[in-house]
Amino acid sequence: MRRLFIIRHGKTQWNLAHRLQGAGADSPLLTNDPQPFQQLAGYLDQYAFAAAYTSPLTRAYDTATLTLGYFTRHPAPALQVHSGLRELSFGQWEGRARAELIAQTPELFGQLSRREYSPALAELGVEDFTAGRRRFAAACGDILATLGPDENALVFSHGGISQLGMRELTGCEGLLGLKNLSTSIIAATPHGCGVDAYNQTAYLTNVDLNEGNVSI
Repeated sequence: MRRLFIIRHGKTQWNLAHRLQGAGADSPLLTNDPQPFQQLAGYLDQYAFAAAYTSPLTRAYDTATLTLGYFTRHPAPALQVHSGLRELSFGQWEGRARAELIAQTPELFGQLSRREYSPALAELGVEDFTAGRRRFAAACGDILATLGPDENALVFSHGGISQLGMRELTGCEGLLGLKNLSTSIIAATPHGCGVDAYNQTAYLTNVDLNEGNVSI
């Protein structure tokens, strides 16, 4: 069975500051503590991977590079960039603080959080959610098409687009937000894609389960 291991990038400065970070903004990845990347690599390195793909955004690319650098059991596959894995665009709201947006435009921010597209969000330059999820699913389809019958591929991407894209791939509309450095596993069968695992973080030492939806 072919499987995609979909990883959300590590924490960035804007993640800590609770600022919206989409395709049009790229806050630096926090790399002062290598342990989380080592822990992720230790988990992933149990498996053999035929390929590794990343979003072109720096925070995902750097997460992939760091993680693959800690592989010791299996050879790390060469990293390839796929533009379809980039995060949603938040338009004029890129870099804005969530608390500020909730205070100023609570209804509109609620639409963004619930992924309910509207003319007002379009006017701000926010990417259409349906188009975004189809873009991610198409990218995953491209990757799956390169794999042999029982091969695995790594996918390094982002919280918002991965959540929506996996809903599109599997039909599971109840999938919730993703933690930084979480792993989700999508299995491809002749009848479609299913969720083998979602938002796994047990390999990480420090995870705040009460931090809420960080995939805005």
